[in-house]
Parts: sequence; C-alpha cells; structure tokens
Amino acid sequence: MWRLAGVVVGVYAAVCILSDLGAGISDHPVGGVLLITTYLIPGLLVAARARRDDPAWAFLSAGMIAYGAGNLYWFLRIRDMNPEPLATWADALWLAFYPACAAALALLLRRRLPRLGTTAWLDGLIAATAVAALVSLPLLAAVEPAPHSSTLGVVVNAAYPLSDIAVTGCLLGVWALCGWRADRVLGLLIAGMGLFAAADAVSMILLWQGVEMPRTLDLLWIAGLFLLAMAVRQPSGRRETGPPNIWLSTAVPAGLAFLSLGLLIFAALSERSVTTVTSLLAATAVTAAIIRMIASVRTAEQLGAARRMARTDELTGLANRRHFIESLDRELATTGGPLAVAFFDLDRFKEVNDSFGHDVGDSLLRLVGARLRDAVRDPVLLARLGGDEFALLMPGMGRDDAAAVVNRLLSTLRKPFLLPEVDLHVDASVGIAVHPDDGADRSTLLRRADVAMYAAKHGHGGPVFATGLDDHARARLTTLEELRAGLDRDELVLHYQPKVTVGPERRVVGVEALVRWQHPVRGLVYPDAFLGTAESADLMGRITGAVLDLACRQSRAWHDQGLAVPVAVNLTVSNLRDPAFPDQVAALLERYRLPASALELEVTESVLMTDADNALKRLGTLRDMGVRLAVDDYGTGYSSLGYLQVLPADDLKLDRAFVSRCGTDPRSAAIVHSTVQLAHSLGMRIVAEGVEDDEILDRLREYGCDYAQGYGIARPQNAAWLAAHAPAPVTAAPAHR
Repeated sequence: MWRLAGVVVGVYAAVCILSDLGAGISDHPVGGVLLITTYLIPGLLVAARARRDDPAWAFLSAGMIAYGAGNLYWFLRIRDMNPEPLATWADALWLAFYPACAAALALLLRRRLPRLGTTAWLDGLIAATAVAALVSLPLLAAVEPAPHSSTLGVVVNAAYPLSDIAVTGCLLGVWALCGWRADRVLGLLIAGMGLFAAADAVSMILLWQGVEMPRTLDLLWIAGLFLLAMAVRQPSGRRETGPPNIWLSTAVPAGLAFLSLGLLIFAALSERSVTTVTSLLAATAVTAAIIRMIASVRTAEQLGAARRMARTDELTGLANRRHFIESLDRELATTGGPLAVAFFDLDRFKEVNDSFGHDVGDSLLRLVGARLRDAVRDPVLLARLGGDEFALLMPGMGRDDAAAVVNRLLSTLRKPFLLPEVDLHVDASVGIAVHPDDGADRSTLLRRADVAMYAAKHGHGGPVFATGLDDHARARLTTLEELRAGLDRDELVLHYQPKVTVGPERRVVGVEALVRWQHPVRGLVYPDAFLGTAESADLMGRITGAVLDLACRQSRAWHDQGLAVPVAVNLTVSNLRDPAFPDQVAALLERYRLPASALELEVTESVLMTDADNALKRLGTLRDMGVRLAVDDYGTGYSSLGYLQVLPADDLKLDRAFVSRCGTDPRSAAIVHSTVQLAHSLGMRIVAEGVEDDEILDRLREYGCDYAQGYGIARPQNAAWLAAHAPAPVTAAPAHR
C-alpha cells in the first residue's frame, strides 16, 4: 500500500510542477482526482495501522482524514468561485486538523512520559513560547486582511497562523519534555508537523497579500502528512533511544530565553511595531526561564544535600560505607605507595544493647563516633560501616604509622563514656591490612582487614595486622568467610539420626536433625569444624534458621509419604534471646502446613543458664504452640535440677558420657538409672544418647528408658534412609565412627 501511495504522490508531484510551468494539468479532472487521493491517503494509512487501544493514532488519523475531506470539499464546491470566499465549510474541516493533532500529541506524550518533573515542564514552556514568539514576529507582521475580508473571514483565516504558531511551539516543547533525546517517532512527528506549519504559513501570507499560490506548495502539506503517517509505522515498543542530552537541555532553553529577551528589547526600542501576541509569548518564555533557573538552583542544592546524605552515616555523621569504598578506590587508582586500612569493632556492644536497650546503644555509638572523629587527623578518613563497626583509611601510611594511629585511637576510646543511664568503658578489636603487602586491590585489602579484626577478637591483644596472622588463625578465619558465603548460597544440608524405642522392635519414633556443610571444595564438613567459629562470629542465629527451614521442608516431604515422624532441632542462645523467634517457628509450620507436633526443639543447660528469664519465656510460648521441648546433654551442666522445676520440657536427653559407660561403670549405671526414675517422676520421657551396642540397649531396657539413639543403632543418614527403614524394626549396627 505504501508503494502505491508513493507512486500516486510521484505522479501528483509531476502534475504540480508541470502546472506551475504553465501546462495547466491540475485543472484537468484527473488532476483533481490525484489531488483528493493524495491528501486522503496519509490519513487512511494511519487509520489502517492504528490499534483500537491506541487513541493517539485514532485522533491523528481523524484529523488527517478531515484535512483530506476539506480538500475534497474545496475541489468540488469552492475551487471555481471567483472571488474565493475567505470562510467556507472547507475551513472547518481544515481547522479540525489542529485540535485532533493536539489531542494525539498529548495522548502520545502522556503514554511515553507518564511522569515529568518541574524542570521538564518549564523547558517545554520555554521552547513552545519562545519558538512561537520568533515565528509569530514575521508571520503576524507580514499579513494584512484582503480588502474584501469580512469579520468571520478575518477570524477564520487568523486561526491558521495562530494554530501554526501553537503547533510550531508545541513541537519544540515536546522535544524539550522528552529530554532532547533522539527519538524516531517524535522526530517524524516534529518534521511532519513542521513542514505542515511551514506550508500553512506561506499559504496564509500569499493569500492575505493577494498572491496566487503555486501548486508545488501542495507538496509541502503532502510531505508533512506522509511524515506523520510514517511515525505510526514505527514499532509500538520504541521509546527514546538514548539518555537525555545534557548539553542540549542546558544550551537550548538558555538560547531561546536570550532570543526572547532580545525580542522584548527590540519591541521596546524599535520603532517597528511588534504584535501583542509576540510580546506576550516572548515575555512568557523569559518568565519561565527565570523560574527554571531558580528551580535549577534549588534542585542543585537538593542534589548536593542528597549526595552528602548518601555518603554520610545518619547516626554518627561520619562517612558511611559508600564514601569509604569510593575513597579507597580513588586512592588505589591514584597512588602506588603504601596505604593502610583498619577495621574497628566494639567489644561486647551486643551486651550493651541487650542490657540497656538500643537507645543507649545508639547514644554510645554517637559518642564513640564523635570521640574518634576528634582524634583523627588528615589525611586519615574515619567511617562507620554499620552496626558497631568502624573503619579507617590511612593514605600514605605503612605498618608503623598505621599502628601509631590505631593505638592512639584505642587509647582515646578507653576513657569512660558518660551516659545518663550508666557510665560505660569501651574497647575495640582492630584489624589492619596494608597495601600492597596484604593486597593490591580493594576486595583483598578489606577481606584481610576483616580477617585480622576477627583474629583480634579472639584475644590477641591490641591491633592485629593481616600479615601477622599464624596459619591456624588464617585457616579458622578463612573458614568463617567461606561459611558466610555458604549460608548465602544455601550450602548447609541435614543428616538425620533416628530415635528408637528401647524395646525389641526398635521402632523409629523421631529423628534429630544434624547440620552438615556441603563445601564446594572440601566436600562434606562436619559441625565440629565450623560451629565454634560460627558461634564466635554471631552466625548461630542464621544457621539455626536455615536448619529449621530445611527440617520443616523435609518433614513436609515425609508427611506427604505417610511418615509422620517428629524432627528435633537444636536451639542456641541467640534464638532464645530473639523475641520474634516463636513467631518465626509458627510461620515455618504454617508455610509447610505442618502440625506443631512435627517439630521438637532441644536446648542445652548452658543455653538455659544464659539470660534464663527470657529463655524460659520463649520456651513457654513455644510449648503453648504445641511444639515439644527437650533438654539436651543433661548432666553436663551445673543447674539442671533447679531449672527442671520450671522448665516446660517434655523429654530429657541423658548425655552420652554416662550412657556409654553404664555397662562397665557402676557409678554411671547408677546415674542413668536414677535419672530415668527422675524423668518419669516429673512426667518426662527419657532419651539415652550415645548408645554403642546391644549390651547398653539391654541395660537401658532394664532401667525403663523410653528411647535411645546412637551409632550402635544408626549413624546420621540423609533423608532417604528414613523412607527405607522407618516402617521396619531397626537392628543394631556396628559402632563405627
């Protein structure tokens, strides 16, 4: 269809050129048909491509078809009149083109730019009014009504130049609103309506001056209409193809504002008259430019403040992590000399929060930050990385200089802090890494400083340099780093050790979830190799959360297989200190659609001895939910009997230290026997841990023990073991470790 349209336009262009050369072909009926067809084709092309859900193109096609219909009416009814009326029904159809295009442009702009800032709107207003003022100066000054003009004719024909001025201004205004970007759709619309406005302007000037219009002028209108139609052919998903042009967005509004100001000065000083419309448009552009300048200054101030806030710690006013990282990168890029990085971590800060509340903790952090800032001298940068962790960037400093700076800060820090609630003494663990000895890049330096800081927490005394760590400390702290990454990558897995009845059938009544770490290089890592390190780094809460999730997920799978076997999970101190922990357990049970009886939580006596009041409160809440509770490793603590009076426990798990020797040591046998009786007297079930052989099982059966677990029954296995063995009795296995 487009090729056919091109042929028609080419033929009509030849007719227009020949007519202007005196051939008179355009007066022939064929010339009239070509005229009407050529004007109608672009609107029909747009209508054919317009989608029902896209009203912008529907408005555009309606305006273009109305314009073509106006030419049809003119050719059939007006062309042969002499003189030709200045106001006809053709004018109504032609003028309908402008509001239809304005509606299309507004809808298109709204869809493409749903949100516009104040600056964008001001740029659009400056561009629209300034260009309209510059165009109106020659256009309105050059035209005068013909002698036979009526009032209606003057009004109707004045609507054309005014509409052209509005269209011309809006075109550049739209470009401004779009950030002065390169955009194919908007480019075609701007070019098409620009040609259309130019043709209208020339036509009005010639008409009002009584000059006969050349037929080739039609080619400008037609070219403009076809450019508008081509905009509709662009892919519907196309948007601005580049970032906003910063140079244009600054230079163009400024240039237009200066031109408008010059136009106003010209109107004031020149004897040549300037229309009121032109003066008003120019004044509007200048006013908008002044407002834009004020808005730009305020925006710059806000951006500066936002940038400072983005690089400043809100609590202490020190540099934040982003500022620290940016500065470190800049120093590494610009200097090849020595540079030291130090990590400060306040000792026992968690105890301050737990004992006095977070408000006191925040007050302490503010005081620490202020004292450290007063003690720091240029070029050292002090930053708070988060929580109770601070950092120093020491450009140009090697090992000795860095140690001197850190020791001076530590000495300053150890003076008591006077708070309204309490006077506190604070110390810090500090790790230092030096460039280039400890690393040539940012990631290595920070990692080594972090490792050294954790080494300092384990009793080295004073600041610890990364280069001074022994192999054992390096290995342990490397394990900590890898464990953190492993938690992020979900590398923890669970093995399950069954608990069985002590009777001859040895029926599986539950399993204990035991965590393992599936290391990508070292393979399966057992808990004794990483749990101690995790506890020292406050990672036990995360590990327990991951274990609970894995256990509940597996329990759901077993329930779906018809195996309603309770799963036991060990708790830590951090779990029982967390007020939200019972809600976390409830959420997991709900998520996996499990009854509370599917989960059993085990606590050791050492856990109960730490913050006992809160621990008992959390355990009571869990028990009220229906979750079973067990005291693990019973007999290894110092206050078990006291807590058994108030502890809401269902099971008592006797430590393997007594169970494994009850067949050979009379004292151990007596302890096991009496503990079984004690548990039953308190309404608890007794679980014997560390069962190694059938002889111990027989002895436990004699004592009336309820359940047992140990390597002599079954080693911890993966989840598939239970599905294969739970329905059948479990036979004793050799005690291999």
